Amino acid sequence: MMFPRTALALATLLAASPLGAFAQSTPSDDDLVVTAARQPQRARAAVRPVQVITAEDIRAAGAGSLTELLRSLGGVETSTNGGLGQISGVFMRGANSDHTVVLVDGVRIGSATLGTAPLEAIPLALIERVELLPGASSSLYGADAIGGVIQIFTKTAQRSPGVDLSWTAGERGLARVAGSYAARLGQTELSLGATALRSDGYNVSDPSFWGYNPDRDGSRQLGLQARVVQHLDGGHQLGLQFLRSDSTVQYDATAVADDLSRDRTQTLAAHWSGPLLPGVEHTLRLARSWDDNHLAGSSTVFTDTTQDQLSWIGRHRVAGGTLSAGLEWSRQAVDSATAYARDSRNVGSGLLGWQAAYGALSVQADLRHDRNSQYGGHSTGQLGLAWQASSSLRLRGALGSAFKAPTFNQLYYSDNFGSNGNPALQPERSVNAELGADLSAGGVQWSATLFSNRIRQLINWVETVPGSFSYQPRNTARARIDGLVLGASGTLPTGTRVRVSLTAQSPEDSDTGAQLQRRARQFAQLHLVQPMGDWSLGSDLGYSGARWDSVDESAGTRMGGYATLALFARWRVTPEWSLEGRVDNLTDRSYQQALGYVAPGRQAQLTLRWTPLF
Repeated sequence: MMFPRTALALATLLAASPLGAFAQSTPSDDDLVVTAARQPQRARAAVRPVQVITAEDIRAAGAGSLTELLRSLGGVETSTNGGLGQISGVFMRGANSDHTVVLVDGVRIGSATLGTAPLEAIPLALIERVELLPGASSSLYGADAIGGVIQIFTKTAQRSPGVDLSWTAGERGLARVAGSYAARLGQTELSLGATALRSDGYNVSDPSFWGYNPDRDGSRQLGLQARVVQHLDGGHQLGLQFLRSDSTVQYDATAVADDLSRDRTQTLAAHWSGPLLPGVEHTLRLARSWDDNHLAGSSTVFTDTTQDQLSWIGRHRVAGGTLSAGLEWSRQAVDSATAYARDSRNVGSGLLGWQAAYGALSVQADLRHDRNSQYGGHSTGQLGLAWQASSSLRLRGALGSAFKAPTFNQLYYSDNFGSNGNPALQPERSVNAELGADLSAGGVQWSATLFSNRIRQLINWVETVPGSFSYQPRNTARARIDGLVLGASGTLPTGTRVRVSLTAQSPEDSDTGAQLQRRARQFAQLHLVQPMGDWSLGSDLGYSGARWDSVDESAGTRMGGYATLALFARWRVTPEWSLEGRVDNLTDRSYQQALGYVAPGRQAQLTLRWTPLF
């Protein structure tokens, strides 16, 4: 197995990097995060570490995509079927792309037929920050959180006050306009945002691909966001939030048709939070999300998913800790061109959690039971411990279980060629263990995490009769994923801000030893920013090892490793006006993340930003 040797090499590389020469201290990150325990807590107090994409990271990305930003985080890989707006997937610590729960302001989004969320459809211009919780998290968030959780936060008056207007132009007909307004008016917080983007694109299909179509595959996107929070007497608050994104993307499925994908992602939610009883805080949330996909061209089908969600979480501070309890109910409904035997399902859930600090020892324990109207009940749990060994060293560990619910396609799909779903499918199950250390030394924040994930009852589509080309999903596969994630961040004596992550892993099929589809054994990211008065210059260097786009490493499906370099700069012309430029894939490297689909070549863009001072 290559994992130990690769991990040692990466650890040596990190230790020998310029980070080892840091001599000045950097401010501690005491930012609040909510995803690790479903309640606000200091980032450094979280038993399970949370990675954060900040507003500065989002601004530096220009008119890029959320998927591109996510791959800058440790333990995260992505795949995209070409350029901007094309179908993408995220793999957290080697788990499948449908092993991730995606939330927008606490509301779950995604397709109940595919099992994934359309991250490519969420406009960056409407996002304030992103929190990523890697590892088994079903005891907090229910089904599908085998790889982890991604929570997207739209702009708020607390973090992004004022007006922000920007205009972006770039190669391949790229154009984007975006604006946001956020303010606190007395006891009312208000935020509004809108964006429009278009790109003529390029031909995403490889000439050697059987579906090669020599056309441009462009995209269009419109996005709206609104939030209002009313603060009431006694610490209560009422809130209403809305997000909508409409996308039209050209893609290549055949050599002759002009294929179009029209997608809508939308969330609408209301919440009430505040004290319920002395010492008891609670949050009640009612939400609905929509995920609609309509295809035209070689295939004229549609699949619309609606998710209704009702949740109540209560927290009681007692005996030096916090006891939390919650009840949730959700309903998924599907409207599709495919005739499903059932088109809806309900899930009722109950959860308990305990967080406490006993001197230098912090504890987090969570239990959850989900009862699904399709396949019955399933219980999950996790236990996390963190020990503050000294003022600069923190040791941590966690053990948790998770599961993934079968999708509607896997259960009830049917076509004219003899392929069918399997109503007898059971959830995929996993057990994840991790050990980690966080060290603050010489002005550097170091982190290391060893993880081991065992997944069983994986669902694969299996040919029912050899040579028949008729398939049915079955719980036949198992996977083992062991890995090491190293990270460091800090500020050099020159003022250069540095963030680096290195990941070595062995994502393998337990039965065959084959490398899991679209996952590399090693990958890394290096982020540099050099402030210089009114200027700042930066670069992003990314590397990924080879991948296979098949479940059995079959001939012709290997995708070679690659490295990419991006440069970006910002010039603050006046206190209100700034110019921001970015060049992605500076060396114009040709590579693929999905077999037959060419990743974008070199592309430059320029943004003019106005943030008026009132």
